[in-house]
Amino acid sequence: MAAKKLSVLLLMSTALVPGLASAEEILLDPINVSGETEAQHGTLSVSGEALEDLAPKEMGRLFAGESSVMSSVIPTGNKTYVNGLDSSMMNVTVDGTLQSDGVFHHATTGMFNPALFKAATVKPGVVAADDGPRANAGSISYETKDAADLLEVGDNFGGLAGLSFDSNSKTFRSNLALFGRQGGFEYLVYGDRATGDNYKDGSGTTYRGSAADLTSFLGKIAYQWDNGYRLEFSGSESRDDGWRQARPNFGDLTGAVFPLFDTEVKQSNYALSLKNENAAGGFSPEFHLGFSSSFLNQGNPSDPSYTRALWGGEVETWNGKVQNEFLFGKHSLTAGIDFFNQEGTGGAIAGTYTDPLTLSGSFGPYTEKTHNVGIFAQMRSEFSDVFSMSYGLRADHQSFTGWDGTKISDEGISYNVAGSYAVSNAVTLEAAYSQVWGGYELGETGIINYSFPWVNYQGMRAQETENMRIGVTVNTGNWDAHFALFRTDAENVRARNSADQAQASNIVSEGIDASLGYSFATGYLRGTYTYADVTEDGQTSSTTNYYSAQPVGHILALQGAFDVATDWKVGGTAEAALSLDLAASRLPAYEVVNLFAEYKPSNVEGLTVRAEINNLFDSYYVSRATQGSDNSRVLPFSEPGRSFALYATLAF
Repeated sequence: MAAKKLSVLLLMSTALVPGLASAEEILLDPINVSGETEAQHGTLSVSGEALEDLAPKEMGRLFAGESSVMSSVIPTGNKTYVNGLDSSMMNVTVDGTLQSDGVFHHATTGMFNPALFKAATVKPGVVAADDGPRANAGSISYETKDAADLLEVGDNFGGLAGLSFDSNSKTFRSNLALFGRQGGFEYLVYGDRATGDNYKDGSGTTYRGSAADLTSFLGKIAYQWDNGYRLEFSGSESRDDGWRQARPNFGDLTGAVFPLFDTEVKQSNYALSLKNENAAGGFSPEFHLGFSSSFLNQGNPSDPSYTRALWGGEVETWNGKVQNEFLFGKHSLTAGIDFFNQEGTGGAIAGTYTDPLTLSGSFGPYTEKTHNVGIFAQMRSEFSDVFSMSYGLRADHQSFTGWDGTKISDEGISYNVAGSYAVSNAVTLEAAYSQVWGGYELGETGIINYSFPWVNYQGMRAQETENMRIGVTVNTGNWDAHFALFRTDAENVRARNSADQAQASNIVSEGIDASLGYSFATGYLRGTYTYADVTEDGQTSSTTNYYSAQPVGHILALQGAFDVATDWKVGGTAEAALSLDLAASRLPAYEVVNLFAEYKPSNVEGLTVRAEINNLFDSYYVSRATQGSDNSRVLPFSEPGRSFALYATLAF
């Protein structure tokens, strides 16, 4: 059956390009977007046409065409992994605002609504000093659209209204966006609501606690002066109020069935920025101030006889940055200062339930805090037409306060260097290396002291990471290809399964990234391949080892689309994972294919109708980004089975 599916997948890919020989060389916007020297080194940016073709409604679909980045299915349990490393090991921002750590290892670290994303950029491993602090294993940045991205040329007001329905989960989604501009002033407001039933996987199993109950908002206002300075404020929030599992990322435990809980999960993000959009010469200042919050309240159980203590928590993050770009001929220096403050408060909730003292713990709330100040400088140099480099330094000082008042502090230096050399017009060699001082990470706020009192803060050590990457890129116009070897070695990653806060682990991800793409007059086709060997303390990582890392193995992904007529476009994505042997189990192989057809009738201005068949073969499979598939005590959330979805969007 697997061979049949892969054969159909190959037939799909050839069918996408029926007229290559006669196609004019009209190049589409590339899926990988670069513009800085270091941006060539494994950076992927899902944006432009590729993002429009994905039309993601959930984070799990945002990187469907990328083998190196994976997200899981349940919004409240969603986590994003890059080469098997959790995003909590990366610098993650939304519109420049640093995101909060996760409250609970079973809950989400990234419940965002990607519907109005302009770009999602992932830099694995080596990143520049001005990308920010705590970029231990790289960075992920999400950028939302502005009014100018949505308005038609010459218009000063517009809107988008959308409706969608998914047959598997009976999920109904509605959204509305209004945006406009007047002189230098512009604004955007957006709201989205999704409700539905529990979904069924490819074997027909229905998963309790999987029904959609998601509300999201986005608002932006900005003013741009004639001299190019732009002041912008944005705010967004995603909130899930559904009945969820005690562990939101597990379908159930095989040995015990817990009640569902009236769980509330909320992620908020605010950003204030000032920059000169027309900056030239050596004066290009930029200012940013941001606030983010990650909140989780387990909520009351559906069964009132449930007696364990409930829990909850919130992590709040403030961050800011002031920087300027200085130009020296063919050299550009970006230098500045940044900071972040994080405070996590939570623990067992006092009430009518069993005192956690019966588990040797105690009632909260408790608080952990961390504060970081960093200075940085990144030089980007074009030494010749064929040779360029990016190299930088940053110094960070961080203080940490434990729940019991223990205070510790440390400081460290991070450095990076990346270079590109064009062997010919088509072939470029690349290499990059970094040492990162990552500082301290907050613990899981929701369960501070829940089972046992947390002790030994004085033994905590700052996380430090070594990243390296070497590769080659080939670009011949229509064709582009990339091959790279990578390695990330992270030390002193704070353990999440011990009351001893000095417990830490060493996590390594190493392997291969490769891609091959073709753009033609009416479309494109691109395939990616990733092999990542992920180990923790020298052993292959398990899927439930507190989720700093996930076992990956071999992953292949495909994305393509082409115009079949003036009003019609068809395309899709596919993913295949080879079986992977772990210490005591095997993760099975899987293949999944998703197809879409999009119609924009020329006689109805602004209307787009899109039909999707997701999981075409009705496969039963558990994504490599989902926990529990190697644990006999866990019923993991497998992905939804075949579904038919219909979307209608009207721009006015």
